[in-house]
Amino acid sequence: MKIKLILLLLFLAVLASLLIPVNQQKTILIKSSFLNLYSLLSNPEKWERWRPDIQKDILADSGKISIKKDTGSFTIKYAPLELLVKLKGNSFDIEEKNNGKSTHYSYIVAPLPNKLPAQTILAVDKKTKLLNYLIGQVSEASFADTHIDDLKKFMENDDLLYGFKITKIRVPESNLIVVRKEVLKNKKFAEAAQMLTQLQQFVKMHGVKQMQPLIAQFLPRGEDSSQVNVGFFIDKEVVSDKAVTFVRMPKGGPLYSAVFNGKFNKRQKVYNALQQYFIDHTYQSAILPFESYLDNKLPTSDTDDVNIRVNFSTYF
Repeated sequence: MKIKLILLLLFLAVLASLLIPVNQQKTILIKSSFLNLYSLLSNPEKWERWRPDIQKDILADSGKISIKKDTGSFTIKYAPLELLVKLKGNSFDIEEKNNGKSTHYSYIVAPLPNKLPAQTILAVDKKTKLLNYLIGQVSEASFADTHIDDLKKFMENDDLLYGFKITKIRVPESNLIVVRKEVLKNKKFAEAAQMLTQLQQFVKMHGVKQMQPLIAQFLPRGEDSSQVNVGFFIDKEVVSDKAVTFVRMPKGGPLYSAVFNGKFNKRQKVYNALQQYFIDHTYQSAILPFESYLDNKLPTSDTDDVNIRVNFSTYF
């Protein structure tokens, strides 16, 4: 009788270990600002950027994804996954259903006190069963189903976070010649081509050598006009004339740049990435950004394919 009772008690203990809910916690440091991390998690449209499983499905069929926003929560659905995210203060409570399996966890985001604004503490709290908890006391518990490592990797990888590889380079030459002109917006490409011809003629006439791919700026001026600037880095100092201006640049000065290949009128996304990068790193721009045309060819229309490097300058 005692043996049966002991066996029954053992059975009930094992059953309890399978059924009793407990919490497991893990805290990590993410090398990104609190505002960036909070903004990412609170915007459902951004989840596809850092969740590889959602991103993979969108690439296969973006029409499968649906997002519903409510006050203090949002839902992301696509077969076979459903995410319900509830926001409260700096915490995100997440109920995830995937292929019939349910996972419940929460993120708590907190800025690192005092010294390091570009670092954030992220705590994850996962609901699990007692048996899993006990196993986690013996060997390291897995938090793969909370995607905390995916989030850390995304936030600490500039290529993923900003969508472009951002590289620190240097102003390549001291000597620059440039033609500047305000033109009608619908004639900016034709005018830029004429300005390029002027530069080429100037180089030939003055016996100087172009040292880098041509650079240009297409800057909006009101609704109907554009400021167009086209320039060459050259090998020596020259005297300006009426059309072409010589400018001395701070050779070796810092530039942060990203390469863009695509339609000319789609290049704004690389500007947005670099602008956000500067905001996140509290950099100040020294001059207006400029584009290096790596194949040494200007576009002739908004839909031309371009191969450019967009350069943002700063003081350090």
